[in-house]
Amino acid sequence: MEKKLNPNPISRSNLPKHIKQGHKLVFSRKDLSQREADLFALMMAQMKDSDWEKSTPQYNFTASQLSEWLNINSKHVGSILSPAAERLSSYKIGIKVEGSPGDLEFDYKPLFKNIKYKKGVLTMVPNDMLESEYIEYKQGFALITTKTYLDIKQEYAKRLYEILSRFKKGGYEMHYIYIDELKGLFGLLDESGRLKKNKSSFKNNGVFMKRCIRDSIEILRDHPIAQKEFLFLESDGNEMGYELKTQGKRISQIKFLIRWLNKGTTEELNTHEALKTIKELISKQLIQKEKLSTEELTQLMFAYQYMGQDEEAKKVEKALTTNTTNSKNIDIDEEKEKEKKLRDEVDALLELTKDIDY
Repeated sequence: MEKKLNPNPISRSNLPKHIKQGHKLVFSRKDLSQREADLFALMMAQMKDSDWEKSTPQYNFTASQLSEWLNINSKHVGSILSPAAERLSSYKIGIKVEGSPGDLEFDYKPLFKNIKYKKGVLTMVPNDMLESEYIEYKQGFALITTKTYLDIKQEYAKRLYEILSRFKKGGYEMHYIYIDELKGLFGLLDESGRLKKNKSSFKNNGVFMKRCIRDSIEILRDHPIAQKEFLFLESDGNEMGYELKTQGKRISQIKFLIRWLNKGTTEELNTHEALKTIKELISKQLIQKEKLSTEELTQLMFAYQYMGQDEEAKKVEKALTTNTTNSKNIDIDEEKEKEKKLRDEVDALLELTKDIDY
């Protein structure tokens, strides 16, 4: 039964830290441009279960909020967002339906009942036919970092970040996804499961792997915020961030290899703490001859990043990304020349920290 529209739009002043998106919505078929995805994300970030208790909610965003949160010149908010809002107003999303074994079915419904921009205010009204998909979390959910998501500019990289955010808990292990299903998740298939006419180049799996997978992974690895949230791991086949299953010469399934980083972010450090971390962990390796744990390697990587020691940070990152078990550590049995170099670095660090009262 269709719900009555709440006459009082919801307007919240702060941008929430996370976007909570249910499993069905994450693994739906969405084909959103960067701007469209950003607008949808703003609404999802503001949405709460309680908003739906008695009526269909509507959400208001002022021009100043849109300008700040989407990094748009305040004078051009309407002209920039109007085309994306118009497309979103009629956009349909494909929700996966449990059919017979081996039969993949999707039910397509409009995302919104109404979107309008008037007198400097954007109003978004979600479709109440999708209420359960919007706020149902029993099958799990993605906890998407809002700031990171809005800052990613490429549409396929945004979609990959959204999918990966579904697997923050329980380590980096993910299941294999059939490549045809993945093409649907990246918005390449129509309601009949065929490639859209304007996506015909993706029929070639090599094109799909490059543009949607490898390019997106490279964008996320280089992104200044995302690279502090998780690491892509290297597979046994030397692919960065994923491994493949094949049938003959054809790629059949893909599994993403990531490790989410929970502690030790650059934002949590200051110069004193970064120097202390580097000093203690290098000393542990060289003087005490102990191997570093995965957590310690992560702390060392962030400390190097904070101090601007990018080359050293990359060395530690490489050790982490090629490490597919929690017990893998940096090999400290290096040749004498390298050990001498590291000892010199420790001496230099000790000189920097000699006046610090620990």
